[in-house]
Amino acid sequence: MKQVDYLRYLDTSTYTYAGAYKDYLLSLPDDIPSIGMLVCDQITHPTMYFTPPSTYLEDKYFGKFALYPKHRFKNEDELFITAAGMIAELFRLDESGFTKGKDVTKRISVSCRNASILFSTILKAKGIPCRSRAGFMDFGNDGNSYMEHWVNEYWSYEEKRWILVDADGYYEYESRFGYSQFDLPRHKFVTASEAWLGLRNNTLDKTIDLFAPNLLEGVCEYLFMDFHALMNNEIFYSHQPKYLRNRFSILDESEFMEIDNLATLLQNSDENMDEIEKLWTYNDKFTILTNGTQNIYHDVFE
Repeated sequence: MKQVDYLRYLDTSTYTYAGAYKDYLLSLPDDIPSIGMLVCDQITHPTMYFTPPSTYLEDKYFGKFALYPKHRFKNEDELFITAAGMIAELFRLDESGFTKGKDVTKRISVSCRNASILFSTILKAKGIPCRSRAGFMDFGNDGNSYMEHWVNEYWSYEEKRWILVDADGYYEYESRFGYSQFDLPRHKFVTASEAWLGLRNNTLDKTIDLFAPNLLEGVCEYLFMDFHALMNNEIFYSHQPKYLRNRFSILDESEFMEIDNLATLLQNSDENMDEIEKLWTYNDKFTILTNGTQNIYHDVFE
């Protein structure tokens, strides 16, 4: 078995570089559950603002949602796509920094991808290898339906394994299900590569709930987000390979097979890292991105 190159996940990206905040992050607790809980306490998931307010959640965690300033976006994902941006805004809202029990007025409103970035950034700063993963989570705990989600894997030096963590929200914060969201069972998370290959081969025995008009195309987007995250480039939701933008419906079978090959390699990324690196280095189709508007400028200057 090939030795896991976990040290590569100490490297930072545009998104996980702590910069001037590194010393502050080093002052935070060192144990994983405490770090995860602190991340939870800095964030309100945007869906909280689009569902009827829960008295239980307001009283226990968030305070009154009605107090959230009207001028702020209820989804701030696009404002804070880097950890440094998130940390700066958290200090702007509350100069005491990462503290417990914040109400919604002192939190940023971001979703799972941004929470994953923030968690990775803290662990990398502390010398703990960590990577973000894009895929699908079983929130219902019944193994039937999986929703789009970003999580983390960090390397345990003691146990010599990747440990699966979800730093977004309180769904297991209270230990309702008998396990911690900071050491999730593997069956809770379906990787984007597993979902892609399962759909392509008609072998997927799980329902994927995805906010996309075309399920396979939506899973493909998550596949490329996961590919880039595994290469320490945790791209935003709207960042996708330029060659796929607005042409997924006309891909030919050879192009689908190229994506199949990528998904197969990602199924065991640690074993296949040399081949994945080759794709990263030489396959421009997979690495040149657009965010949906930048392609206008690419067309002008290319």
